Amino acid sequence: MGSFFKKVVSIVFVMFLGVFSGNCQLEKYPQAEITNDILTARLFLPDAEIGYYKGTRFDWSGIISSLEYKGHTYFGQWFDDDDPPPFATIMGPVEAYSPFNYNEVDPGSDFVKLGVGIIKKPTNEAYSPFKQYTIVDPGEWKLITKKNEVRLVQRINSGTYSYEYTKIVQLIPGQPKMVIEHRLKNTGSKRIKTIGFNHNFFVIDNQSIGKDFEMTFPVDVSGTGRGLGDAFELQGNKLTFLRDLEGDESIACKYLEGLTNGVEDFDIKVENLHTGAGVKLSGDRPLSRLRLWGTARTLCPEPHLEIKVEPGEEFRWSYFYGFYETNTMRP
Repeated sequence: MGSFFKKVVSIVFVMFLGVFSGNCQLEKYPQAEITNDILTARLFLPDAEIGYYKGTRFDWSGIISSLEYKGHTYFGQWFDDDDPPPFATIMGPVEAYSPFNYNEVDPGSDFVKLGVGIIKKPTNEAYSPFKQYTIVDPGEWKLITKKNEVRLVQRINSGTYSYEYTKIVQLIPGQPKMVIEHRLKNTGSKRIKTIGFNHNFFVIDNQSIGKDFEMTFPVDVSGTGRGLGDAFELQGNKLTFLRDLEGDESIACKYLEGLTNGVEDFDIKVENLHTGAGVKLSGDRPLSRLRLWGTARTLCPEPHLEIKVEPGEEFRWSYFYGFYETNTMRP
């Protein structure tokens, strides 16, 4: 699989110093740059030999390490680069899925995870997304690039649980918008059932998370979680910060109450009120739930979706991002 990417002549490799927060070590990984002349985005590409991310928590495709609009930046490195664990070393609107069949197989047998591949189950311990497992087969990845688009296709053939997974990252011509489209075709003999979520990992203008940030929802919301009432609060349809986050502290809200399962509730805005950079996140499938997570360096609305695909059928879903500048900026 690694040799495939080395031979692709249409890819644009981003190999210059200082692109990603001054970390020139990132230049060695396969990357692509796309633009619609309004937005410019850089992506790491999946490769089992020389790829940037080879962990078992997140989907290997569509890792957006940088996106720029009118001088604003929206993604980047939010963690320390001093040997962070594999599940954390990733950026951008990355996605993760629950395993298809972990609980169905015995230790020593294989299970399947979307966007990763065929993985070895070591013991009878419950599956943990924060554990690195042994990848038996990452499948076959194929790539098609255009000026404003990257299309990535993964094929996994494990017999019972097999699939063709397509992710298309496109910058919409003439607009400050991006769409991430997914297509999952079940080529196996059993029903595929998984929960997927998008971590997002917004790093807006590389500014620390705190009182200059605000998140807006389409309806009034409430919830419980780490940092609520101390670091941040939920009032009406807004999340606002009471203070700046510091050091390695994190906030979390497992469930936001008030949202329905309708597509109309998948409409979230995140704004940096100091720099004036904003982003609107929406989708074309109902939310199964919405979580929140953040640190001093990233703020993450995490939409969760239920995915069910019968053998021979295909399931599609998309995330939409609109980038903008706010009308007012705080001093």
